[in-house]
Order: sequence, then C-alpha cells, then structure tokens
Amino acid sequence: MKKLLHSLSDKELKEYPIADLLEGWFFRVREVSYGVYRVEGTDRWGRTVSRIGEKPKELISACVNDARAIAANIHDEDT
Repeated sequence: MKKLLHSLSDKELKEYPIADLLEGWFFRVREVSYGVYRVEGTDRWGRTVSRIGEKPKELISACVNDARAIAANIHDEDT
C-alpha cells in the first residue's frame, strides 16, 4: 500500500538552501564531526537522499546522482 504524502512547506524547504543543482530537489551540507560531512537532499514530497564522508563536493555530486535516479524511477512508474 502506498502511503499518502504531503508536500513540504516553503518553511521546511528553507532548511535545504542549495536549490539550483537539480530541478525539484533541495540540498544541504552539514559538518557533523571535524572533517566529516553529511549531505542531505529532499524533494517537495519528502523523498530523501544522503551521503556521509570527507569530501563535500563529491558527496553533493553523489546525492544529486541519487536524486536523479529517484526522479527517473518515478517518471518510469508514471509512464
């Protein structure tokens, strides 16, 4: 059974200030320990991606690729 989703509010999405990497997706980078970063992304419907590691630029790129795969999978299910 599919669960009902609600659209995230603009206030919730402000927690993800990087909004220009992939249409419909929002990302943020946080240093969780010295030299260790967590990159998280979400779309307006609450789907999420995340990566943890030492190189934030590489983590962002990996998260964008993960989000792109999710978006492609959703598109394939709709057709």
